[in-house]
Amino acid sequence: MLKFRIGLISFLIAMSSCTEETPTVNDDSSALIKGEWILEDWYDSVPRDINNDGEASNNLFSQWNGCKKQSVLFLLDDRTGKIVYKGESNNPKCPPGFETNNFFRTGPWEYNEESQLLTFRGDDYLDSYSVIELSPNTLVLKGSGFLTCCDASISYFTGGYLKFRKE
Repeated sequence: MLKFRIGLISFLIAMSSCTEETPTVNDDSSALIKGEWILEDWYDSVPRDINNDGEASNNLFSQWNGCKKQSVLFLLDDRTGKIVYKGESNNPKCPPGFETNNFFRTGPWEYNEESQLLTFRGDDYLDSYSVIELSPNTLVLKGSGFLTCCDASISYFTGGYLKFRKE
């Protein structure tokens, strides 16, 4: 019995001295990210003309009429996510046949407090957003680039900063 205890203690000491190779995820910070988020602002430090009307602006939200503008982002406890559409059915900026309360699933998400990255992993993509601000009611992300959809006319630039409020 004494040999078993010494062996167990040696094993526990050896395991506690190992260092992790992957950064840890803080569950408290992840708890702040979980929930229902509504996009309320989209802006960039570089003026852009995303609606091709000939006028560039830092306020991208006012220029955007894309499908996901009228949506709610759900970051769920099981680290999956979905974007639920709350706009009108048959919006020409949505995929054909897309209706109110239809949703897109995101890839599994992970928040790394050390690197301040919120990452969504899909089978064929990895989208990482820098978390600029995180509080109980506000989430500001630095966007990732360009969203391409089923049709070039509903694909759009997604860089800049995305500001969400918790619902």
